[in-house]
Amino acid sequence: MGYLRIFSPHPAKTGDGAQAEDLLLEVDLRDPVLQVEVGKFVSGTEMLHLAVLHSRKLCVYSVSGTLGNVEHGNQCQMKLMYEHNLQRTACNMTYGSFGGVKGRDLICIQSMDGMLMVFEQESYAFGRFLPGFLLPGPLAYSSRTDSFLTVSSCQQVESYKYQVLAFATDADKRQETEQQKLGSGKRLVVDWTLNIGEQALDICIVSFNQSASSVFVLGERNFFCLKDNGQIRFMKKLDWSPSCFLPYCSVSEGTINTLIGNHNNMLHIYQDVTLKWATQLPHIPVAVRVGCLQFSLWKHLLPSSTLEK
Repeated sequence: MGYLRIFSPHPAKTGDGAQAEDLLLEVDLRDPVLQVEVGKFVSGTEMLHLAVLHSRKLCVYSVSGTLGNVEHGNQCQMKLMYEHNLQRTACNMTYGSFGGVKGRDLICIQSMDGMLMVFEQESYAFGRFLPGFLLPGPLAYSSRTDSFLTVSSCQQVESYKYQVLAFATDADKRQETEQQKLGSGKRLVVDWTLNIGEQALDICIVSFNQSASSVFVLGERNFFCLKDNGQIRFMKKLDWSPSCFLPYCSVSEGTINTLIGNHNNMLHIYQDVTLKWATQLPHIPVAVRVGCLQFSLWKHLLPSSTLEK
């Protein structure tokens, strides 16, 4: 519907429901919102800003708050810093320090017809068509290898180096991909591929140290953990249809935990390929995240034997 809402829930005591003052801001952006991200998107400052992706537009906002003089008088404002009108219909986006830039984040948008559009904050940098493209897939950026990763309609994970994208022949027109096949200019060459034999729902890059990173891919019936060179670290066959997932840091060194929700209203936690815990949910989960809870709250939620472990 095009509404962007910012919440700050803070129950006064355990068991309280949502309060009216939890909603800090509600803005009608008039266009459907595909994705939101937070990063260093404005030149001249390292402050965090909000990037909002619409089907034909990318907008970057600053969000600020002022304290009121009464209990419910706090105010939150959102100001448009800049916007880019897109020539192609957007599907999704990712961001990061492409090319190893310092103190700022660049944005890469994938269009519905297979073009990667890179924006250096207020400026449009370049656009490149992915070879052999049919349908858009999930998109992620690996800062360690400076690469973009996606899963193509050929059911294979593909990795493209940013430097290869930057120096490839410009793709302002679709016909130029045919010229690349004929040898005029530099072709966009994939760094590595891996056939997973199914469509992907999501892709996630996990890095807990500077020496190694892992690529997690959630398929329709399996989830995969890959090394950043495309080799399979492990995979797990699922007996149900997954809806979302999130890899996160494990307490055991050398392992990674993964939250996986499914269409049976279940949430599973795996340590690598071992199921550690599962719970029934009231609804089908469509997104999961990990946060930090105060230890005093955990004492009420978990039995003492679990806390000792």
